[in-house]
Amino acid sequence: MAVAQISILSRDEIELVHQKTLEILNDTGIRVLSARALAALEKGGAGTDKKAMRAWLPESLVKETVSKIPKAITLAARDPKQDMSVPRPGPPFMATNGTAVYMTDLRTGERRSTTGRDLRDFMVLCDAMDPLDYVWPIVTAHDAPSDFHALHELAISLQNTTKHVQGEAMSAEEARAEIEVAAAIAGGRDKLSRRPIFSVVQCPICPLEFESGSVEAVMEFASAGIPVVSMSMALCGLTAPVKLAGTIAIVNAENLASFAISQMTKAGAPVIYSSESAAPDMRTGEIHYGSLEETLIAAAAGQMAKFYGAPSMVGGFGAGLSGDRPGLNCDPGELIFTTLTSLANTDFASGIGGLDQAKGASLEQIVMDCDLWEVAKGLRKEVSLEREAFVTDLVKSVGPGGTFLKIPHTARNMRKELFIQTAEQAARSRLYRLDRDRSQAVSEARERAKRILSEHVPEAVDPEAKAKIDGILGRHSG
Repeated sequence: MAVAQISILSRDEIELVHQKTLEILNDTGIRVLSARALAALEKGGAGTDKKAMRAWLPESLVKETVSKIPKAITLAARDPKQDMSVPRPGPPFMATNGTAVYMTDLRTGERRSTTGRDLRDFMVLCDAMDPLDYVWPIVTAHDAPSDFHALHELAISLQNTTKHVQGEAMSAEEARAEIEVAAAIAGGRDKLSRRPIFSVVQCPICPLEFESGSVEAVMEFASAGIPVVSMSMALCGLTAPVKLAGTIAIVNAENLASFAISQMTKAGAPVIYSSESAAPDMRTGEIHYGSLEETLIAAAAGQMAKFYGAPSMVGGFGAGLSGDRPGLNCDPGELIFTTLTSLANTDFASGIGGLDQAKGASLEQIVMDCDLWEVAKGLRKEVSLEREAFVTDLVKSVGPGGTFLKIPHTARNMRKELFIQTAEQAARSRLYRLDRDRSQAVSEARERAKRILSEHVPEAVDPEAKAKIDGILGRHSG
């Protein structure tokens, strides 16, 4: 099978990035603000300075790390039909944006802070949207305890969708509580380890620093078999060199260092190579999703992930990220560049429903982004190049100057081979034409979201599991 992909690095250039990354890890090293994580790296062969909280990773440790990471993983779901196994050909598995701090109210349009009830509504809507394969807790539950808001968001999400949930944790204690919540639903820690119904995104502090709470959470997840997404968020010229080669090396170094911490904690711990790196707006310092550089960095990061045999999440998608109200809030270039990240070597992607460079979210935006993604993901469709797919006998029978339109083979195969929209899909696509009034698309998306929220009821968790979850949240409510 052939699949469209963006590659910017030659084989020699991949090797060069690897060598420069080894140089960074061995000579510059990383800062790790956790004695526990430093000890694990030291045991694996890293040089450490406990006073400075620094570690230097030799090539031998990197080689050992890469040899231990699983090359194939499954992100399971409450509903096994929603499981996601990688690597696979075709389009990446797509998720929402994550932990926005505000939303636009579905009924009033007012911009406001978000609560746990809002997150529940988002999860119910996401559960019903087929183009979404998994979810991030898309908005922050500001009414949850600040030290454990990610725990409460994970619990809300797992109970209101049967899809895989990808969260976060800010401390080892929060990580252990999240594992306990998921184990209550999965039927115990052993079953959770075999079928992890949640995973986590943990971000280094770019450049090359690992905060104590986050890195100790990574170690808890590694021990429990919970997949960890090592997301580097390098910004060219701000937290990474303005030279793209330097940024790519920083992204690679942060991922390999995070992998090392996981593998030195437990060999074979599931990990995912990730980058959500881009150029900043140099006038404000804010990340610029949809920048040209995001596409190029994603392409390189995807290639490096595959070089190490690691699952990857370097793609993104979303039409609302440049505005603070639902709609097509991007210029054509931004939408093209964002879409092209899904053509990188990526197994997973995210971004659906986000606004304002990921600070906001909208229920209507989820509906609209899902409509657009349903079309865009066709760029990564599989194209069969098996011998029989060339149909040379058919070409011979039709002959020069003939037509393939009226033969039965075309009718039998056209819907499998060609992107042909249903009447409903075609009508929705017309709403997003650049020459149309955008308010109509937003209005229709709003009505669809309202209808889904009034009609869709996700499968509930077992009452005994719910009682356990309530008890766990009660112990972490202040």
